[in-house]
Amino acid sequence: MKRLAALAFLLAACAPAAVRPVPAADLQASFSGQGVIWAEGGRVTLARAPLFQRVALRVPSGVTAVGWQVTPSGTTVSPWVAVGGLGLLLTADGRPVTLQAGRVVALSGTRAYREDGSTYSYDGLPGAGLLGTPGAVVTGGDGLDYAVQQGNLYRLDSGGQTLLSGAAQRYLYATPTGAATANAPTVVTLDGRYTLTGTALEWRDASGLLLASLPHPSGLIGVVGNVIVTLQPGGALRFFAPDLRELHP
Repeated sequence: MKRLAALAFLLAACAPAAVRPVPAADLQASFSGQGVIWAEGGRVTLARAPLFQRVALRVPSGVTAVGWQVTPSGTTVSPWVAVGGLGLLLTADGRPVTLQAGRVVALSGTRAYREDGSTYSYDGLPGAGLLGTPGAVVTGGDGLDYAVQQGNLYRLDSGGQTLLSGAAQRYLYATPTGAATANAPTVVTLDGRYTLTGTALEWRDASGLLLASLPHPSGLIGVVGNVIVTLQPGGALRFFAPDLRELHP
């Protein structure tokens, strides 16, 4: 019970943060202050904080993206699932909503991105987005959307898309002031940078100094409240305090 209470305290200590990495093989996931939703092998699973009990969701086959809707103030609203082949965008909680959104391939905290780069809001409104298919999208800490497309990193706002880098790496992640990319699954918090290298989970400060490291297989990583959460293929979840002390809910 003490461990559970400690985890609950950490979850409440920080505003929600959504992270949308580029899918690793068949595994893709989205993290928020409310929990984790992931898709693997055609199956979608939702694990809500603080207990993280897994719930297998019944959705049509052909899932192309999962994500959390986040308000401009940073409050998480709902988990969503895109079924691109059927053109559907579905809520994944007790508030059933189905939208005819077209061929959605990626979800940010604010909208769905179709195959041609155009967008569809969670309120059911079409809009502009990116010119061409995004490889990954995320809503940054500044509230704007960012996208990776064919090695380029773009910021998306009311003025259209702005090229930030022509050498984007594989994994896209939110930062407190926007978004960035890395060659391994990464998240950034006010405590530093956390990376899954494939053999270890590393914690570094803003200058890149290694503060702590522990053995960890490959997977995806995100933040739920103030807890670092990792997801491995097969659905194994692990939880860490900011200093990499492992937590057991």
